[in-house]
Amino acid sequence: MQPRVIAIVAARRGGPVLQQTLDALAQQSRRPDLLVVVDAAGGAAAGADAVTAQLAAANPTQFITAGSGLGFGELVHRALGALPAAEPTSSPYGGVDEWLWLLRHDTVPDPRALERLLAAVEIAPSVAVAGPKQLEAEHPTVIAGYGETLTRLGASIAIAERELDQAQHDRTSDVLAVGEAAMLVRRTVFAAVDGFDPALPSVDAALDLCVRIRLAGHRVVGVPQARVFVHESSAQAARAGAGRTPSDRVLARLRRTAQLHRRLVYAPPLAVPLHWLSLLPLAVGRALGQLLRKQPGRVGGEFAAALAVAFSGGAVPSARRRLARSRTMGWAAIAPLRMPPDEVRRRRAVARDATLAAGEDDRPPRPAFLPGGAWLVAFAAVVGAVAFAPLLGAPALLGGALAPLAPDAAALLEQLRWSPEGAADPFAFVLAGLGALTAWQPSLALGVLWVAALPLAALGGWWAAAALVRHPGPAAVAALLWAFSPTLLSALANGRPAAVIAHLALPLLVIAAARAPRSWSATAVAGLTAAVVVASAPALLPALVIAWVVWMLAHPRRIGRLLTLIVPTAALLGPLAWQQLQRGTPLGLLADPGLPVAPPAASPTGILLGWPDLSLALGPLAALAPDAAPLAPAPLAVLVLAALALPAVLVALLALALPTARTAVLPLVLAATGIATAWAVAGIAVAVADGAAVPLDVGPALSLAALGIALAAAVGLDGIRTPAAQRRVASYGPEPRGPRRLATALGLVLVVLALTAAAPVLAATLTGSSAVRAGEPRTLPAIVAAEAQSDPTIGTLVLRPVVAPPSATESAGTPAVSARIDRGAGRTLIAQRTLVTTGAFTETVRSEGPYAAAEIATLAANLVAPSGADSADGLVSRHVRFVLLEQSGPGVDPAIVSDMVAALDGNPALAPVGDTDTGRLWRVVADDEVHLLAADPWPGSGVVLGVQLSILALTLLLAVPTSFRPRRPAEPTEAEGPTATFEAEGDDD
Repeated sequence: MQPRVIAIVAARRGGPVLQQTLDALAQQSRRPDLLVVVDAAGGAAAGADAVTAQLAAANPTQFITAGSGLGFGELVHRALGALPAAEPTSSPYGGVDEWLWLLRHDTVPDPRALERLLAAVEIAPSVAVAGPKQLEAEHPTVIAGYGETLTRLGASIAIAERELDQAQHDRTSDVLAVGEAAMLVRRTVFAAVDGFDPALPSVDAALDLCVRIRLAGHRVVGVPQARVFVHESSAQAARAGAGRTPSDRVLARLRRTAQLHRRLVYAPPLAVPLHWLSLLPLAVGRALGQLLRKQPGRVGGEFAAALAVAFSGGAVPSARRRLARSRTMGWAAIAPLRMPPDEVRRRRAVARDATLAAGEDDRPPRPAFLPGGAWLVAFAAVVGAVAFAPLLGAPALLGGALAPLAPDAAALLEQLRWSPEGAADPFAFVLAGLGALTAWQPSLALGVLWVAALPLAALGGWWAAAALVRHPGPAAVAALLWAFSPTLLSALANGRPAAVIAHLALPLLVIAAARAPRSWSATAVAGLTAAVVVASAPALLPALVIAWVVWMLAHPRRIGRLLTLIVPTAALLGPLAWQQLQRGTPLGLLADPGLPVAPPAASPTGILLGWPDLSLALGPLAALAPDAAPLAPAPLAVLVLAALALPAVLVALLALALPTARTAVLPLVLAATGIATAWAVAGIAVAVADGAAVPLDVGPALSLAALGIALAAAVGLDGIRTPAAQRRVASYGPEPRGPRRLATALGLVLVVLALTAAAPVLAATLTGSSAVRAGEPRTLPAIVAAEAQSDPTIGTLVLRPVVAPPSATESAGTPAVSARIDRGAGRTLIAQRTLVTTGAFTETVRSEGPYAAAEIATLAANLVAPSGADSADGLVSRHVRFVLLEQSGPGVDPAIVSDMVAALDGNPALAPVGDTDTGRLWRVVADDEVHLLAADPWPGSGVVLGVQLSILALTLLLAVPTSFRPRRPAEPTEAEGPTATFEAEGDDD
């Protein structure tokens, strides 16, 4: 008996695509017996009337209207509900020998598609479902889908998808499932298995239906000779009624939701509770995996899918009953049709390689790092090792703003908590990461940093320049200019670790930020390096915020991604900003972190020349000036420095007149921003130490300017060679040597001038004129450090004679004394709080809470001058066991110091110990058993720290590269053979 075919067309939108589908149905060599159309375009939607008119013009047997929010399966059920009951026949399957041909609005069948589908099922009575080969409508030679199957873990996967149709799958017949587009299914079997699962409206609906039909004892086959042309995938067609194309994130969420639903439906009864309990833990694990794959946009979808399935109500029990009613065979029956794990791994590897290759095609070439870049870094390492040889192996560095980093590894984490002194500075997190590199002795990390600063700067400068130039020579020049820039050398000579770290992090920030719009990995790296720069140089925060906003405006389609750049910085800065705003001192956020030591005075001349501390260069150069010089030594030295710095600036500006002018704009903007920031912060003081204001350091701002000049100079040198390289390509001849030699000569001149300017500063450590020296990991005398081993809470009142700054009540030059209380072995970098230096508190006693600086001032005044007041109670109550008189500041009358020593010697509460390496020491002789108990931290400090560390860990996970791929080398010159470099990359999109 001739089978009867009922064609069901579910239309969510019209237009030419729907018309092609309807026309193809009318042109079939074997036309359907009945045509049922379902209008799901939505009555109120734009264009819905046109869809209705198109469907009505096809003269359907039944015309059904349905809501646009229904899934394809529900639309098919609506169509079947409008059909009359099937007439009984002699079919071996009982009921009516009818077939359902299911089509979407975007499914255009070949004229012989239905004929070939019926031919395949008529010769095989056990076949209940037949599916055609789906081809892309826009690319008819590309397979959109042919057959579906499952992995061992239940994930759906297409047997053939987005492959060039070369008949490679034409011998594949029996499959686990076929796609819903143009599926031919026996009506009696469809009814026996209760049709589509309503819980799968858009993804895996056809797969689930075919699995249940297989378990009911029927076969599912693919018919490669039958072809249909599709415009959309199942998920895209299901959401077409909403007038939008689902993004990759939405598709991934829909697929994961369908997979979890099927897992609960297919699982044995005893395993269902275990699978339900594992939904959220698996979501956490898969979310971390998405971060590693550089797809953070899918993290939310993992949790959304898990929650949707976990709280889907009766969807899972209903589907399990539906499966149980029709199932006659075990799962072993479909096991051979699953995809083997080896094939799954092979396909994923092929897809990963294809993604990397596609991304590589869009990336410009860059100069090879080997061998020139490696030799450059090695040269900087040798110079650094020689220049800082006295610091090699030092357990700690002292001098300037340097101090022991932390007493032990436990303190690295403890000092990140919200203490009674207030929130930890963001710079404390940077120091904790640095100290963790030498966790057995955290302070050793600073010595390693000082020795490795030059090669690290050279490496960062190379990679920053390599992203802008095509030849290794200009990149090498930029690396050397950056490594031996006055800003880094001044920070190293003056002992300013925050400025050193900011200098080293700036090139990484520029590189990562440039790539952030097209790479999640680069976005994460940019976020972390921005946090490091802001933590080390808060004065750069306004400039970086402006650059961040401008960068988002320049890439409006990536604003969502670029918004995440600020997350790590906000996580570290948030608690401190909250407290500063509560206290009414928002400008305190700009205070330099670490020890509150005033930087060298900045001068307009120094800012223009790029020297934060102009005295470092003026002194040696003035000493070399001849006696018969027409100018005084100091002005002559300034002219020499200007002559050394001017060529690099001229080459940087020359880049604007070369073919590389567009590339040079951004570096020059960085340079201008750095100079403007240095001018803005020069002379501003937001912190106080030793009774004097501590100005902001202009060094990091000048580092930003130096980076811009170095990169622009590299672009200029590269631009000199670019026309020559272009002419060579056009003429297929060797590159002209003239421009190449000119660029090389200019580069050598810039390097020689930079090294000449750097030589006096590099020799400062060797000659002993540098403020940095090797020392022990303590800032108090050894006897105090020894007692602190058994009682870390003991206090030492540290006094320092100074000259008071002029005020309304005192004239300039009035002698004074600064006072503070240090705990344990002395001050450490990680324990410093800008909340203390920018506010009214100079010390916090953990058992009593904060108290005003006036209390310490009163105690110190009673000690250094005969007053008759009993100071013992004030010392004992604060657990002060020693009094240390440090060396006096500049301009203090020695007679004043002698009077202070006499007063301290004559105080009955003190017993002289003698001179030490840090000053004169007295012991408090009071006999008591008072011990300072550590105050309980703020109850929420652990939660705040956990959130901060979690954000940093997740960002770091996103930043870690997951693959290494070859980079195309820059075009080789006649003297350079083919080269290749490798760069760590994540997934670009």
